[in-house]
Amino acid sequence: MNKQEHAEQDYLAGMKYKDIADKYHVSINTVKSWKKRYGWQRTQNKKGAHKTAKRVHTKPQKGAHKKEDNSDELTPQQELFAQLVGGQRIPLYRAYQEAYSATKPTLSTAMSQGSRLVKEPKIASRIRKISQETARKHDWSLDRVVDSYTFLHDESKTDILTNGVRKATADAMIQSLEDITDVLGLKQSSKAQARKTNAEAAMAEAKLADMQDDKDDQMDALTNLMSKLAKNVPKDDQNDN
Repeated sequence: MNKQEHAEQDYLAGMKYKDIADKYHVSINTVKSWKKRYGWQRTQNKKGAHKTAKRVHTKPQKGAHKKEDNSDELTPQQELFAQLVGGQRIPLYRAYQEAYSATKPTLSTAMSQGSRLVKEPKIASRIRKISQETARKHDWSLDRVVDSYTFLHDESKTDILTNGVRKATADAMIQSLEDITDVLGLKQSSKAQARKTNAEAAMAEAKLADMQDDKDDQMDALTNLMSKLAKNVPKDDQNDN
């Protein structure tokens, strides 16, 4: 069984959200998300069910609005929004439409509210954590991206020396690496390194352009030199020829 299935058994056995989260090293919101997604339901006797129904009926009327404003825990809609943005990297407005589908938001509402939600500290923090979990799950790290970039650099250098520059292929591969680091949120931890890498790439491209320009300049200089030499040849020498 996987982690989620073990957690479900613990939940059905009566374990609390916090205890499950501590046991499997996940957040309480993740446990709640599992419960909603997989439909976990505890069996209760009639006496317990009656008490639970009474508590659920009275509590929202007293403090539902206050809890949403002051609690650090996310609502189910906010958690789903964070999962879609941090885990699946879909656009903010699409994530809002999915998370708040019950309200049938318009496109303009989804765009404005999606941008607002992602700026809320507790939601932004949750999105970052999900992104990091996704990075670990797929075994991507900054070191691995740098290794891939180094391989690309060496292969590109060899290819340039043997076949000349094929810019479209090199640009496409560099862009794919940049997309990976952006998707997994790795650039945030190494902005200086990213600036250095981009600068080196720009310098390399500029040097290649200069090399081509130098060849043209050399040809122009040679032509001008021959012209000057021709003008300085004495007329007698020209007549002799």
